[in-house]
Amino acid sequence: MDMIKVLIAGVQPEVKESIIDALANVEYITTTDGAESSDQVLDMLDQRHIDVVLVDAYISGNGYKLTESIVGMYPDVVVVIIERELKEDTMRAALFSGAKDVLVYPFAPAKLVDSIYRSYQAEKKRKMSLHARASKAKAGSRGQLITVFGTKGGIGKTFLATNLAVSLAQLNGERVALVDLDLDFGNAALALNIIPQFTIADVVNEMANLDQDLLESYLIPHRSGVKLLAANAEPQMTEFVNADHVGYILRLLKNTFDYVIVDMPARFYDPVDPALQEADMLLLLATPEVVTLRNIKSCLNTLSMLKYPSSKIQIVLNKVDPKADIKPKDVETTLNAKIYSSLLADYRQVSSSMNQGIPVVSLYPRSKISRGFHNLASKITDKKKAWKDKRDEVEEEDSTEGILQEVSNR
Repeated sequence: MDMIKVLIAGVQPEVKESIIDALANVEYITTTDGAESSDQVLDMLDQRHIDVVLVDAYISGNGYKLTESIVGMYPDVVVVIIERELKEDTMRAALFSGAKDVLVYPFAPAKLVDSIYRSYQAEKKRKMSLHARASKAKAGSRGQLITVFGTKGGIGKTFLATNLAVSLAQLNGERVALVDLDLDFGNAALALNIIPQFTIADVVNEMANLDQDLLESYLIPHRSGVKLLAANAEPQMTEFVNADHVGYILRLLKNTFDYVIVDMPARFYDPVDPALQEADMLLLLATPEVVTLRNIKSCLNTLSMLKYPSSKIQIVLNKVDPKADIKPKDVETTLNAKIYSSLLADYRQVSSSMNQGIPVVSLYPRSKISRGFHNLASKITDKKKAWKDKRDEVEEEDSTEGILQEVSNR
């Protein structure tokens, strides 16, 4: 049996003494005290491995607020709150703080031991279940992750991501998720005329309990059939999103949807690293402009230097104008890469689409630019079986772990 390490936090001396006495002869429980304030509790959790914290509801700083902090910062730690009386408000506060149980003092020693043991075991089962689901999601992914990237702003990444997602959803009734990973200034919701009820920050808050069903409940449906995971409404929330969160979210989505389209920020950025690492296809967006091509050329060189699999990279050329000075062949020569797909320039239709929050493939379904998106979607759909056959081969290529971290350190 596992040894359960219990921290007694902010409990009155007479209560603490009864707890220590009750647990003294339980061979699988060890106790630690000395934490009398919320700050001391958090300091001890930083320094020691603790499984269960017994938090007095009246500890300095408020026991329920402390519980929220513990659950948020140390999701593997179980909290049991000790109260003086049981009220409806008490149970609600405990539930929303993330506590596993509430004990009302005085309590029988057997009830204390049972609460600690059952709370610990419930958390252990939850972690095992999450691990199993994550492994299943990683091993059994049936969907394709398509990442839309470009290291220059204003070239149409969100325009490409949203219209591609809608085209794929319309093509064969595919299940499509759109993820806005431009965490600071994402506009995917605006491009779809959606006021997001939830954002990725809400999903991260549920990370300890996140599974496919819970994740899907945070996706916002669009009338096209696409489901959106919106970027943060407030840029300051971005600091709470990390690469582990993003990687787990993407794996769950791949196991649920046929296609997961990711709209990236215009830079290499560590928290969104998994969208590059785990992509089945990286659509690198360019426009026929000198500044943009120079930027994309540098991006390609960086990816090559970091041994990113070239088989994943496909160039999409946006804003193609037959009368422009720079032709598609010039772009291919400059980038030393074939253009995978081209989208014609139509500033009137694109502007109207973006202003109304209606994808151009829905607003002008028979236009030349919409045909370009339909052709791109068909091309991607035709490759779906080939991707599955080559999955093992791609995974054996040089690891791209930490790509964005390395770039950001340069």
